Amino acid sequence: MPRYELALILKAMQRPETAAALKRTLEALMDKGAIVRHLENLGDRALPYRISAHNQRHVRGGYFLVDFYAPATAVESIMEHLSRDIDVIRPNVIRHPLTQEVKECEGIVPVPLEEKLYSAKKRK
Repeated sequence: MPRYELALILKAMQRPETAAALKRTLEALMDKGAIVRHLENLGDRALPYRISAHNQRHVRGGYFLVDFYAPATAVESIMEHLSRDIDVIRPNVIRHPLTQEVKECEGIVPVPLEEKLYSAKKRK
């Protein structure tokens, strides 16, 4: 199963309501066959711009990161479920950066200038 990261913005709520929304979200993930590895709370902060979701305008939100494994076929149904949840302002699922192939930069291949200079002088 591929590893994914869910960046989640919940509407600004009191602690018990936020905990209930997170629990509901994680249970939905697990019902779809996901294995949750880690949940990280990034805090409650002002949104960079006003976001309208579910006929409400939001200026503050709680930011969370969820690290999980899930079947590739389940991601679309997870996003559909999260987009219908009225406490979720913005869900975003991406493949975990550590599982993506990282190609090393070969950099600039140095040109052997000395060989070119000396070979040019010898020919003359």
